[in-house]
Amino acid sequence: MPSATRLVSYVVVTFMVVLFVVLLPATGALDVPRLPVNLGEIREGRIVEVTQDEVQQSQRGDVRRQVATVEVDGALAQVEHVIVEGSAGAFPLAAGDEVLVVANEFNGQTTYFVQDRVRRTSIWGLSLGFALLVVLIGGRQGALSLAALAISFLVIVRFIVPAIYGGWDPVLASILGALVIMSAALVIGHGPSTKTWIALGGTAIALALTGALAVFAVGFSQLTGLGDEDGATLQALVQGVSARGLLLGGIIIGALGVLDDVTTTQASTVMEIHRANRSLGPRQLFARAMNVGRDHIASTTNTLVLAYAGASLPLLMILAGQGQPLGRLVSYEQLATEVVRTLVGSIGIVAAVPITTGLAAFLVGSSLVTDEGDPGGEGGHSHHEEGPRGEQPRP
Repeated sequence: MPSATRLVSYVVVTFMVVLFVVLLPATGALDVPRLPVNLGEIREGRIVEVTQDEVQQSQRGDVRRQVATVEVDGALAQVEHVIVEGSAGAFPLAAGDEVLVVANEFNGQTTYFVQDRVRRTSIWGLSLGFALLVVLIGGRQGALSLAALAISFLVIVRFIVPAIYGGWDPVLASILGALVIMSAALVIGHGPSTKTWIALGGTAIALALTGALAVFAVGFSQLTGLGDEDGATLQALVQGVSARGLLLGGIIIGALGVLDDVTTTQASTVMEIHRANRSLGPRQLFARAMNVGRDHIASTTNTLVLAYAGASLPLLMILAGQGQPLGRLVSYEQLATEVVRTLVGSIGIVAAVPITTGLAAFLVGSSLVTDEGDPGGEGGHSHHEEGPRGEQPRP
């Protein structure tokens, strides 16, 4: 691909990212309002010592009560920490622990209680290990994929979430954000090339299909989006946010990552088959690439199902313990939401394979585009032509 075209591609993607991540938030139109709840001021502290530690009996079982001295902002304070097994925040305190402390002001006095542990060091450590592994194995391509991942995160927290808070339709905000994310991920992660543009087109078509199917499936299943505590809590605290729209937006964003993988692989497969045998037409390219695509469908669909099942494991255990038949349990909105989410995402993945494969086979097999600039992902191309079946012509 000519260097000028590559430069324009990078400039366009950079402009899109800056527009949605920097310029729009800078206008103030996407400011996130504070929720109308007073949780007190959250500070970080360190447990100096545990002065009392006793266990009492109650109807809920053993209740452990601890009194500890905590250092907050250079000052010492006493905190009482009650541990009820199975409840949130049920972790024992020990000297040296770093904790999140909530400070409440009442009648001129400040009282503290421990809310959670400080996990910043462990989270950053795991993130650093992940980044190093990606760069070590993936090299330059891995480093670029991390940059695309960072952009995806910024688009979600700087545009999609604030836009929904600001009154935007969740589906519209999610689609716009998804377009920016997939453009940046494909162009930065794989470089501007024929393969990238075909994958981008296949992803856009499959994403539109997934969005339309999500709207139909949620309406057909009569889901409200209030099947989990987070959705219900947000609906109660924030006026004007559609719980059903949030559900639809979540389905779209959740399917995007896997669509990116599928479409890139299929576009690349068609390119490689075409380089191996340039005499193949669109139909032959499509048929051969679909052999790979069917294997991809089996693996990615299973991956998506297992990912949703793993995230919903506590819910599945609760429903399984009720002793009701599956046909009745699936009517519960909590479970029905996860089923619809999984099915819609899986259908989008399955559809993306023939869509992208057909698009690539038609464009490449009909010689409407060339596959130059794709070998090795480096943008270089061969300076010779191959024979009809990949043989080198005689000089």
